[in-house]
Parts: sequence; structure tokens; C-alpha cells
Amino acid sequence: MTIVLLVISMAFHLLTFFVFILFYQQQQKLKEERRELYDMREDLEELLESCTADIKKENEELKHLFDERSTSNLKQEQAVFPTNTNEHLTTVEKNEGQSQKYKDKEQSFHEQASSPLDPSFENYSPLTEQKTEDTLEQSSQAQVLSLASQGYKQDEIAKKLNMGKGEVDLLLKFYHK
Repeated sequence: MTIVLLVISMAFHLLTFFVFILFYQQQQKLKEERRELYDMREDLEELLESCTADIKKENEELKHLFDERSTSNLKQEQAVFPTNTNEHLTTVEKNEGQSQKYKDKEQSFHEQASSPLDPSFENYSPLTEQKTEDTLEQSSQAQVLSLASQGYKQDEIAKKLNMGKGEVDLLLKFYHK
């Protein structure tokens, strides 16, 4: 009888060890999945940081370019417009004379508009509306992915769709992973 109990006890011990091994393997798989997710998150953060840095750099370049253009336009305007106050006064007087002419023309126009219509226009019927079919357009993401699948490079796609290279790069990285 003790032998039977020993055999049953050993079987339970073996079963318990087997269950412990299964739990341990499952826990190791979960740790590995967590590690992979953490690595993927870090990669995604690095990708977003690099893309935002590129976009910031491009924005700074555009801002600098606009500042240069606005200062050059300001210099051109200062060269064109007179700085003498006497010249300003004559310009103001000329403008007042022209504004009086425009007021007279506007008044005559309103008088003509308030007069009765020509009788030949009484039987006028407006043009009928032509029915047009609605057209569906692909979204920019779909166009980028379509062109990429056709073998176009990122620069070519950006030029073809009038998009930024960084934008195309982001779309391709997000949808190809």
C-alpha cells in the first residue's frame, strides 16, 4: 500500500513540476513580448523625433527665406515711395480728385441699374443646370502607397504629389511596417 501511495505522490510531484515548467515558459514569452514592444516603442519615438527635427529644420529655413524676402521687399518699397511730405500732399490731392470721379461714375451706374429693364429681356429663361458626375479621388496616403508600390522613389513621389519629402517618408514608414 505504501508503494502505491509513493507512486501516486511521485506522479503528483512530476505533474506539479510539469505545470511549473509550463508557467515558467509562458512567463518568459510574456517578458520577450514586452521587451519587443518596448524596443518598437523606442524605435517609433526615435523615428518621430527625427522627423519632427527635420520638419523643424525645414520650417526654420522657410522662415529665414520669408524674412529675407520681406526685408528685400520692404527695401524696394522704401525706394519706390517718396519720403518728402510735399510729394505726399500732392499725391493725396490727386487721389481726392480721382475719388470724386469714381463717385460720379458709381452714381451714374446706380441710376442705370434702377431704370426699368429692356423689354427684350422679359422672356429670358435661365440656362438649365448640367448634371455632372461625382468623381472619387484617392487620399494622399493612398496615392503615396500606390506610387511606392509602382516603384517610385520618395523624392519622385513628393514631387509628383506636391508633398514634402518628410511627409512622404513618414507615410511610407507607418504603412510599410
